[in-house]
Amino acid sequence: MSEADAIWILLSALLVLVLQSGFLCLESGTVRAKNAANVALKNLSDVCVVSTAFWLTGFGLMFGPSFGGLFGAGGFWPRLDNSAGHSAAVFLFQMAFASTAATIVSGAVAERERFLGYMVMSVMLGAFIYPVAGHWVWNEAGWLRQAGFIDFAGATVVHSVGGWTALVVVVFLGPRLGRYGPKKRFFEENSISLVTLGGLLLWVGWGAFNGGSALAFSADVGPVIARTMLSAAGAGVASIAIGLGLFRCVRAEILVNGFLGGLVAGTAGIHLVTGPMAFLVGIAGSVTVIVARDILDALKIDDVVGAVPVHLAAGLMGTLAVAFTVPLDLLPAGSRLGQLGVQAMGVAAVAAWVTCCTVPLAIFLKAAGLLRARPRDEVRGLNLAENNQRNALLELLEEMKRHQRSGSFSSRVRVERSSELGALAFRYNRVLDRVEDEISLRMDSIRKERMSRELAEEAFEAMREAQEESAWSARHDKLTGLGNRKHLEEIAAAPAAEQQAGTLVIALDLDRFKEINDTYGHEAGDLVLEHAAKRISSHIKNGRDFAFRIGGDEFAVLMEFSGSEAEAYEFCSDLLFALLQPVTYKDAGLQVGASIGFALCAPEEPLQSALRRADLALYASKADGRSCVNAYSDSIGSAHDEKMDLIRDFKQAFERNEIEVTFQPQIDGETGVLAGCEALARWHHPRRGIVGPDVFVPIAKEVNMLADLDRRVLDIALSAYWEFARQGTTLPSISVNVSAERLGHPGLIEELRQRTDIPPSGLAFELLETVFLDHVNDDYSKQIDAIKAMGIGIEIDDFGTGHASIAGVLALKPDRLKIDRMFTTGIDKKPARRDLMRGLIEMAASAGAAAVVEGVETAGEAEVLSGLGAAILQGYAFGRPMSSTKFLAWAREWQAENRPLQAG
Repeated sequence: MSEADAIWILLSALLVLVLQSGFLCLESGTVRAKNAANVALKNLSDVCVVSTAFWLTGFGLMFGPSFGGLFGAGGFWPRLDNSAGHSAAVFLFQMAFASTAATIVSGAVAERERFLGYMVMSVMLGAFIYPVAGHWVWNEAGWLRQAGFIDFAGATVVHSVGGWTALVVVVFLGPRLGRYGPKKRFFEENSISLVTLGGLLLWVGWGAFNGGSALAFSADVGPVIARTMLSAAGAGVASIAIGLGLFRCVRAEILVNGFLGGLVAGTAGIHLVTGPMAFLVGIAGSVTVIVARDILDALKIDDVVGAVPVHLAAGLMGTLAVAFTVPLDLLPAGSRLGQLGVQAMGVAAVAAWVTCCTVPLAIFLKAAGLLRARPRDEVRGLNLAENNQRNALLELLEEMKRHQRSGSFSSRVRVERSSELGALAFRYNRVLDRVEDEISLRMDSIRKERMSRELAEEAFEAMREAQEESAWSARHDKLTGLGNRKHLEEIAAAPAAEQQAGTLVIALDLDRFKEINDTYGHEAGDLVLEHAAKRISSHIKNGRDFAFRIGGDEFAVLMEFSGSEAEAYEFCSDLLFALLQPVTYKDAGLQVGASIGFALCAPEEPLQSALRRADLALYASKADGRSCVNAYSDSIGSAHDEKMDLIRDFKQAFERNEIEVTFQPQIDGETGVLAGCEALARWHHPRRGIVGPDVFVPIAKEVNMLADLDRRVLDIALSAYWEFARQGTTLPSISVNVSAERLGHPGLIEELRQRTDIPPSGLAFELLETVFLDHVNDDYSKQIDAIKAMGIGIEIDDFGTGHASIAGVLALKPDRLKIDRMFTTGIDKKPARRDLMRGLIEMAASAGAAAVVEGVETAGEAEVLSGLGAAILQGYAFGRPMSSTKFLAWAREWQAENRPLQAG
């Protein structure tokens, strides 16, 4: 097993544990609040006890030396010391699978199975039932594997084992109280958001569930994960269609359980099927879940979260479907009917095994009183009955019931003032105090009725005020008191009102706010925000205009406005002037200013459109140097659209091989021989022609593709280097530009070490001097040292033009310093520039670096620079950047002439 395989398995194992989070969220959100903590603790405890049981006996039974293909007979209680190597990664991955199999049961038996009984069942699953079934299918000598049974990632081993166990236990448990009574109660979920979050976490974790099952990081991993997503997508689409067709709505449990059923169904043969077939299997899985759910309901089998339809029914369908969905030539049985027989045999064997183990255990737990909670505890909720987790609302209601039965009001309920329920308890205690006082004073019934009414009104008023405060807080920024993003979005989404005046929409960001936060702290930053909010508010009309703080230092203004664009510009300029005034903090005067963009919105025009235009104008202000005002114009919109077009085209440029590399020769300043070349990236746009790096490099940085660009250029450059060598032209050096982001990536060194095409001493990485303005630190120094240790040279480009510390740059001991063309132009005709150039060359020499002079345009410049001691010359005087073919021809011609330094 390679290092990459081990890393992938470890990563997959950890991501499989995301499934536990998904189960926890889904099941806790599905049950009633009084049982949510109990379900969550069962899920968490599963990971603990099942992992322990699997470590002690399960791993040995599953993957130990086979005893007749039935179970493992060795490898129990593995030590997992450092000598275990990559096998420990496999153990971790399989341990995560075992936890998943056990957790399937918890959702089905929720709200009525006792905690201790559930733990006993989980231990049995992790230590014995699941490992033996897994041995049959996944151990090389397992009898089902030898028979040709296919279950890639556990449709039968994991999901059917958990599903059969869940079915047996829910049958023995019986339905929840009142579920199938005369009223046929349907218990609502306590949190749909938690249910859908759990479903999404399960979807994400499933990618690792299937992708890691190959136990190797190969080219098959990507297709497997992609087909996994397709099966979920197909199931989700089918669930939506079924929901709309049968119920005229899409309910959360139908959609979530539907796509989970699709994931389960696809698990068995996901490594062999095609994409379209994975999509169809997902659809079939969703339909199977709906049908199985209705069958269980008709049989009055109460599965709280639908674990049996999702994991058992969909798992069985997916396992049997392997015989029809996998290409015929990949079926071990050689025929579809033969493979169907093998799959059916495996399904039946696992069903018999699980049933034979779980039925006696369920009988024992039921006889011992460990299986189902008492009816009283079910009513109280298992949070309190099983885990002693308080339910304040239930306690309050029970205390009220005791008061009702006893007629004594001397006792009081416990009050927790920090919650709304505590406020209600507090008010209830106040009622009791009043009632007791009235009884003791023998007040007449009229006065008692009046006092009770007053208390009720007071409680209602307190609740109303709390609701109003909550509604206000949801739409306003706590620090500044301005509206927040939600409030702005609500106003913008509202239908346009019929009014005569238009609206002035202003978007603004405070300038230098981060600098103040970093320098003076968050207290100073909050003070600046408060003053900015007050200054903005002072410029608008209360009740008719609105101001919002929509982000950290981002603000927006909507105001009724019927003036011209010039008047709007004047208003924004006044606002900018106000924001530029310093804010006094302790003894310091803090000045921020703002970048402002605005747009005019006509009556009945949607505000969303004007907000977008104002944002584009704001970006233009930032590009203009900040602390300025810009009105939206068509040119700003066109520039934005053009930029979006370029971004879209650039994302496709890699696929269409539009990124090209040209090569510009570098000449030895003393001998005139070819000293190497620089690889320069160009974008061959299908409509715009050649696009230079000054255009596409910022785009690559904005869309986080700069590392991909660097990697592509390096690939092409090294391929050309070796091609030149095969053609008889071995370059002493080839320079490739590397971005700051690429240089600082923690995985760069390992990636370079994995490459086999890096020459021992012919490659140099070229870094801009400006990289060291923001990025020079110990981490970068270590990266550079590691690169140099691999025989890769370091060159500093545009040396002398930036503002980085020269001492700091030279401390990195670069191999070459590239002197910018601005120092080269006209040096043969301007003697004053020669002293500056000589100083730069000598500075490079004193640091042990060769001076490479760029922008050499004429023979006269070349001769002067050679005389000043420049080691390497580069420029149009010798050759422009050219394709690899042209460069090779040029190099042969230059070497053939073998001439001293001169312009060619």
